[in-house]
Amino acid sequence: MSLAILFKDELNGFYRSKVMLFLWVGLPALAIILYIATSGVDQEGIPFSSFTALLVSVIGGVISAAMLTVGIINEREKHVYDLFLIRPVKRHSIVLSKFLAVYLCVVVAAVAAIMLGVAVDHFRSDLSSATLFSNILPAIIIAASMIAISCSAGILIGMSSPSVLVGVILVIYGANQLSTVAVLPVLTASSDEYFPLIPGLAITVVLLLMAIWVFNRKQL
Repeated sequence: MSLAILFKDELNGFYRSKVMLFLWVGLPALAIILYIATSGVDQEGIPFSSFTALLVSVIGGVISAAMLTVGIINEREKHVYDLFLIRPVKRHSIVLSKFLAVYLCVVVAAVAAIMLGVAVDHFRSDLSSATLFSNILPAIIIAASMIAISCSAGILIGMSSPSVLVGVILVIYGANQLSTVAVLPVLTASSDEYFPLIPGLAITVVLLLMAIWVFNRKQL
């Protein structure tokens, strides 16, 4: 069974889930709520689209990491992987298919929220269209980097955690904080807005490799 088939199967399951429906509707709705809540505040400095990117990345990242962790632990307890591994399925394909499916779904929700944030910037600020559009790519990069780290951390925690409770705690106090590493230099103005790509990709690759290593060592 190839990675493409596994990815299609995981994607079909995740995008139909109630959690993903909440993210696709909830993250853009959160941007609207923020707009209403800050309508009387003078917005200077960080664009609303960038602020939205940070917020939805944290929320979406935690939810996606928790969903991956809980899902993997439940599948382990139900011996779901036993059925996969008696067939010609590579373990790394299972890990990567889960990561790609959830990551794609959450990024789509985050991008929708960011675009709504750009629309808010357009109506409530004097920034030119060129400036507003120039903020889109950095905001998406921040969101994509943070969500990638959260998703990969969720998979590693799911593969190694002994229980759902421990897994969720590790997601909240581990994966959530780790994802902010990608944007700390940007927030402190010590790097340009495209910097999150570097730590985001590096940390994600390391976490996925660790998850694959843990999965390969498990006796199923």
